[in-house]
Amino acid sequence: MELIEGLENLELSLDGPEIYNECENKILSKNQQKKLNRYEAISGRKKDKRKEERSRRRERFKERRQGGEKPKDETRKEQIERLTNAKEVGIKVFIDLQYATNMTNKETQRLCNQLKRIYGSNKASISPFNLTFSNLKRDGIIYQTCVEKITGFQQFHVNMIEESISEEHDISKLIYLSPDAAEYLENIEDDKVYVIGGLVDDTVQSRVSLQYTETVGLTARKLPIPLYMEKSDGGTFKQILTVNQVFDILLKFQETKSWPEALIAGVPKRTGFVLKQEHKENS
Repeated sequence: MELIEGLENLELSLDGPEIYNECENKILSKNQQKKLNRYEAISGRKKDKRKEERSRRRERFKERRQGGEKPKDETRKEQIERLTNAKEVGIKVFIDLQYATNMTNKETQRLCNQLKRIYGSNKASISPFNLTFSNLKRDGIIYQTCVEKITGFQQFHVNMIEESISEEHDISKLIYLSPDAAEYLENIEDDKVYVIGGLVDDTVQSRVSLQYTETVGLTARKLPIPLYMEKSDGGTFKQILTVNQVFDILLKFQETKSWPEALIAGVPKRTGFVLKQEHKENS
């Protein structure tokens, strides 16, 4: 919308050819015409990019099929079978979605995108978690935004509950991942329940999830990044990761039983963290 702001007294639709119909009988100023031309140029480039991406996807799919990859339907069937089995025997991981009031609309939209990524990672895993979205109120902003922004969200093979984690499980079994925790997560145990706070926070509100664990009496742990990684010559050096990055690290650790492998795969390179020399040989 920013590209056509300033076209005073001119109603333009961004959804299709209506933009031309509205403009046919109107006289535009030079400034308005420049903005319209710019909008049309960018729209054209986006269409070209989408066309190129579709072509690349078709080529990649063709190459995979020629290489013996299974058909999509068969792959999806196997993924759903693994997810269904994980609900019976998989390690339980909860995404705690109680923090809606701590986020702006933009942050909520980003959280929904991260939930989509989490589901994609879990579905693609050979040993997925028994995944639950908790505190997901059907009349709440997070659920409503996910339904609006994510096609098929309601059909995700994920447990979706409105209850809090402490209502669902014995709190002595809960391990809450918080970047502000004092102790590191050492292992993933079958009889524990692991919880990731579903919070996108551009302002970096400190101790939000940790305060919750202290109030309820939950065990809090943080990822062992400093134990296995060190700062390189440059980077942001932030240890606060996105919700899906934390999930992917847990998933990779469960698959490999190796923190070096999980962290090097999941901690973004832009943070500037690299494996310590003594752990490189084992990764």
